[in-house]
Amino acid sequence: MKNINDGYIIISDELTIYPNFTFEQFKNTKLYKKQDGIKIIYLDDKQIIGNRKYIVSLFFRYGKIYMISLICCDEEFSEIDEKKRKMLHDNILKECGIENGSEYRWGKISSDYDDRSNISSINIMYF
Repeated sequence: MKNINDGYIIISDELTIYPNFTFEQFKNTKLYKKQDGIKIIYLDDKQIIGNRKYIVSLFFRYGKIYMISLICCDEEFSEIDEKKRKMLHDNILKECGIENGSEYRWGKISSDYDDRSNISSINIMYF
C-alpha cells in the first residue's frame, strides 16, 4: 500500500488505485482484458502486494472505482476453515497499522467474512 491516508493502493507496477480512479484509466493498463466494467473484474494473475499473494477483484460503479477486494492466498484453507483466512486478514491489517473498519476521508478498509458465500476478504471501499 502506498499512502493509505490518501487512499492510494499499489496493486502492481502496472496498477495503482486511488480515489476517483476510473474504468477508462483501468482500460489503459496491461491488466485490462476486455472486461466490461459493470461486472466484478477479477485480475487474471495473483498479485504480490507487500510480499503476499492476493486474488484481486475490482468493482466499478458509474465508471469509478467503488471497491477493491483482496483475498490473501499465501496459505490454503479448506471451505470449513475459511474463517481462519479472516483471522489472517485481520493480522495483515494489524501488521500494516490499520484497525479493522478504519474510515478515512476517501473510504474505509475492513477485513470481512461473508457467511452466505463463505468468503473472507480485505475490502477497500471508496466513498
